Amino acid sequence: MSKTTLQASEPASITVGELISELCRWPDHAAVRFRCPLHHQELRFYRVEARTKGIVDIELDLAPESAPVVPA
Repeated sequence: MSKTTLQASEPASITVGELISELCRWPDHAAVRFRCPLHHQELRFYRVEARTKGIVDIELDLAPESAPVVPA
């Protein structure tokens, strides 16, 4: 899998096809963790919401029980 890293100048979005391509190589039972590497904080999946026919929001919030993740 190629690592998808958004640069600061790029919009914070990818297409559904790009997301599927990134995830399809993993088994259905694989866990997905959400993290913010800038702040070393874990995030929690909240919901998926369709904003318009062509835009889907995946909403995350801070995981209240998580302590900051210290990089190894």
